[in-house]
Amino acid sequence: MLGPERGVLSPGVIARCHHLVRIPTAFSLNVATAGAIVMYDQLRSLGRFASRPVAGGGLPEPVAEHVQGGPRRKRRI
Repeated sequence: MLGPERGVLSPGVIARCHHLVRIPTAFSLNVATAGAIVMYDQLRSLGRFASRPVAGGGLPEPVAEHVQGGPRRKRRI
């Protein structure tokens, strides 16, 4: 559940939520930006994406170790 840009969720909706996240800013964020911030934070705090099973009832594939390439340098003309 994502709330309004300015304002709060109703007390009934808040009572149904398991967690509340507030993004303190000096300006208003639209819902898409707020959702992206929350999803990015979850991805960073949990590591990588969860492993997915290959087939129904199957074991998940092992996640390969991330390999980061070397630095890219711009050629000067």
